[in-house]
Amino acid sequence: MLEYIGNKNGQDIKTKLIAFGGNTLQDHLNEGIVEKTLDSQSWDFVVLNEQSTLGENYVVNGVQRVKESESFYESVRKFDSMIKKRGAKTIIISLYARKNVPKIDGEILDYSYMKIAKELGLALSPVSYTWKSILEEKNNWQLYQDDNLHPTPLGSFVTANVLYSTITQNKSISFIGEITGPFIDQLDGITYNDSLVDLIKIDKSKSEIISERAYEKVLDLKKSGGYYPISKPE
Repeated sequence: MLEYIGNKNGQDIKTKLIAFGGNTLQDHLNEGIVEKTLDSQSWDFVVLNEQSTLGENYVVNGVQRVKESESFYESVRKFDSMIKKRGAKTIIISLYARKNVPKIDGEILDYSYMKIAKELGLALSPVSYTWKSILEEKNNWQLYQDDNLHPTPLGSFVTANVLYSTITQNKSISFIGEITGPFIDQLDGITYNDSLVDLIKIDKSKSEIISERAYEKVLDLKKSGGYYPISKPE
């Protein structure tokens, strides 16, 4: 989706996704694939997306919850060091909380991402802030799958727009119709042949709202010096 958005805006964006189900950032480092990929060519940006509970097995009353994680911070530090040595810039996604969890879970996620981004001077992509803004305005939009965790194609489209605005500091044009793209070439250790698949069918009004809200949040963060002054939730 990010490549498609870039193309429609006259930007030649090429991406490589490394995704293993349930992996933390540290798990990805342990696999060894990340380092090989970083060395395979010259990269402009490397986008980090941590596991939804920061890799902590923290359960309250049978429900998986979120708490601050030092191992998450250390994994980001390791990644950023590798990335900077290769001349690329690190972007970290401020990930949205799971659906229907206590509000503090989202606050801890926002705090944790902002804290490590500010410490290391990373570019923070305000995905969680954009999701919250859109769901407050359009509470009937289905951004979550039925598992209350993974994004629907519409949720992925929101995230892709935020990443586009984070990388380019521009707002995407709105467009309409079917978005197609290459199937992920490697997922959960399985390699697939290149093939185009339908990613989402988007209408112009939704596309316009999403690109507006994504750019607004990126611009708002920029006006704040790249980071919001947030305190640790109690």
